[in-house]
This record gives sequence, structure tokens and C-alpha cells, in this order.
Amino acid sequence: MARTVSVFFVLILTSFSFAGERVLTPQCFNRYRPSYIRVDKGNVWVAYYDLKGIIHIKNVSKGRELIVNEGRGGISSGIAFDVKDDNAFIVWREKIEGRRRLWFKASYDGGRTLSKPILIDEKTHPLTRIKLSSDSKGNVFASWYGEGGEGADYSIYCISSNDFGRSFSGIKNLTLGYTHSIYPTLLVDENGAYVFSYSEREGRKYMIFRKTTDGGKTWTKPNEIKEIGIVTIFIEPIKVGDRLHVFWFNSYDGIPVIEGAYSDDGGKTWKTKAFEDTRGFDLNFLRVAHDSKGHIYLVFSGRREEKEKNKIYIIRSEDNGNTWESPVPLRHYPFDNTHAEGPDVIARENGEVVVVWVDYRNIRSNIYMQYSRDYGRTWQERDIPLEEPGRFNTRHWPYTNSLVRLKDRYYILAYRFRGDLTTLGEADLLLIDFRLGER
Repeated sequence: MARTVSVFFVLILTSFSFAGERVLTPQCFNRYRPSYIRVDKGNVWVAYYDLKGIIHIKNVSKGRELIVNEGRGGISSGIAFDVKDDNAFIVWREKIEGRRRLWFKASYDGGRTLSKPILIDEKTHPLTRIKLSSDSKGNVFASWYGEGGEGADYSIYCISSNDFGRSFSGIKNLTLGYTHSIYPTLLVDENGAYVFSYSEREGRKYMIFRKTTDGGKTWTKPNEIKEIGIVTIFIEPIKVGDRLHVFWFNSYDGIPVIEGAYSDDGGKTWKTKAFEDTRGFDLNFLRVAHDSKGHIYLVFSGRREEKEKNKIYIIRSEDNGNTWESPVPLRHYPFDNTHAEGPDVIARENGEVVVVWVDYRNIRSNIYMQYSRDYGRTWQERDIPLEEPGRFNTRHWPYTNSLVRLKDRYYILAYRFRGDLTTLGEADLLLIDFRLGER
């Protein structure tokens, strides 16, 4: 198949949505490694690996590109990326002769230049699960999963900076006293940083919580929210007003269910909930979005029976998690011979909710979209393809947020194969953008 041109616009359902796309990579990128999209201060940013193991940062809006790890040697893998105003921060893992290290770099001028690398960890044997977040006051936090530092085994570690990443504190083991912690999480706002972890102690598994309100200098003691089952999907924390939420997907004796918890006192006490309507669901992806008014949306792809195909579902709350509706299927497709997966969701204060996913109704994978203008109460009668259906094989990286919004326009970081051999096929990194039309 011939390679698509670098700018290509398609008009889809004129009265509802306008979509366009552009290829971001002159050469193929590495679709097996994480890619990120972020927006701030009017700019769209992306970070990704190319096939040579080189990490790229692009300020797409300004047309600027930076090379992060060129010439360093070793093997780079894993990545975490965050943007705050004109500052862009990145952490990655480097492996040389069996030694594993975490490095940090920053751009303080909107993507024109990069700082010198700072070694933030060479002791914990870090793995590639890394989280990174920041606030406008100069606090930068990185959290990761390590195979073991001093006195620890499979722990969640954190490091912090109070000067926009120019210097860092010492490493803190946030799950000391627990074993086999997994899935690091990191939620940062102007009041502090919050970490949730799936951790084991004395043969029992817990969802635990810790926070800092002084830029990472001190952390609260671990608070065991709930003894839980076996978590199989990443933990999703959010904060709506003063209420902290966390959601996870786990199983008890082989029976899976989505669960959640919330706290109104800064994490001291928690109320927990099992989403009983999801008990028995086989989920493969889970995403969360919210607005400041207390509307919360859980989207996931999954199935109840092994013989079924995965579908896209949404669960919503209108009262900041006090009550929840039952799961509602979002995909409008009358046949059960194809599946859909990898949903992402975003919500606005004006009632707009947008969900995108990868759909196989045309055999080839395509990006589809649904949206609501009334806080998820009603949706469009037909699913909206964001590319010409059946012509391409297009997907997105489902383990980081791939859907963002800037003003009245939505952006999806996706990738498109250059042919039909999708298992090993070469792919281009793709930015799809659209806006919802007038009412």
C-alpha cells in the first residue's frame, strides 16, 4: 500500500464533526513502546520512540522537535512524559550491560532546547512502568516500579523536584513493608501528589494510598483502603473537587469486577464500591474522565462470555460517585462477528463527552468516535468513523491517554500501518483532529 501523504483531510458527517489528520513521523516509529500526547498553553505535544530506539519530543503546534537520548548508548525503553505551560518533562529507562538507570530531561522554552540529563535512579533496578506529573509551582514527581532496592522487593518508588526538575530529592520507597507491589500511579494537583498501589503484605493484597502536601519532602503513612483480589488492569485515580477517587479492575476466585473507592477527607477514610453490573465481565481496557461538576465516566471494552466479541461500554455518575448507572453499550453495530477495543474518553464542563476506540467492523482496524452533548445521557444514533472506513489499518496506544482537547478541537494520537500485515507491519505515527459541529 502506498504511504499516505503527510496532510490529509476528510469531511465526515458535516453537521456533526470535521476530521483531519497528519503523519508526524518521516520514518516509521516503534509501536511497541509507549507514546504520549499532551496539551498545555495552546500547544499539542507528543513523545515517542523511533525504530532505532531514539526518543523524540515534538511540540506539534510550534513545529519543534527534540532528540532525547541520541548518542547515549545502551538500550532505552519505557517513557513518561508531562507538560506544564512551556515546560516539558521526560523520564526514561536506560539499560547498559545489565545496569538499569532512570534519566530525566526537561525543556523550559516550549521545545526549543533540552536540559542536560539528570540521573534520578541507579539503585532500584527500575522496570519500564514509569509515571511523571507536575504542577505550576515547580513540583515535579516521578514514580516507578522497581525490582528491588535496599531492603525492598518489587516496590513503588518516587522522587520529587521543587524547582521544575533542575534538582531532585532522594528516592523514597512508598511501599516499604509490602511485597510484590505493581502498577505505579501518580496524581498531582496544586495541593499535592497522590499515589495508589496494589501491594501485598503477609499474603494479603491491598489497595493502599499515600500522599504528600509539601512537594515530596514527607509522605503520609500507607493507608490500606481495602483488601482486594488480583488486579489485572492499571489503577485509575482522579480528583473531583475535594473528593479523591480510585478505580481498578480485579478478580476474586477467578470472578472479575470493577471496583472503586473515594475519600472526602484527603485520604484518611475511604468508602468503597463494587460495580456489581460488571461482575463477570472480561475487560481488556479501562479509562476514566470527569468534569468539575461531578460527572464521572468509566469506559471499558470487554465481554461477558468467552464466545462473545469485545464491545465498548460506559458507566456514569452525575453526583461525584455517590450513585452510578448500569453499563451502557456505546457501539452501534448490529452484528456480533467483529469486535472493538481500546476506548478513551474526555469530558468538558459544557456537557460534551467524547469517546474514541479501535473498531474492527470493517475487518481493518479503524478509529471510531461517539459523543454526547448532555453529560452522557444521550448519544449519537450512529458511530462516527474518523477516517475512511475499511481503507486503512489504524490503531492507538491504549495504555496512556491518547485523546486530548485544546479549545474546541479534539486530538487523537494514533498509528497507521503501511500495509495489511499488521502483526509485523511498519507504521506511521498519526495525529487525528476533529471538532464537534454546531448544534
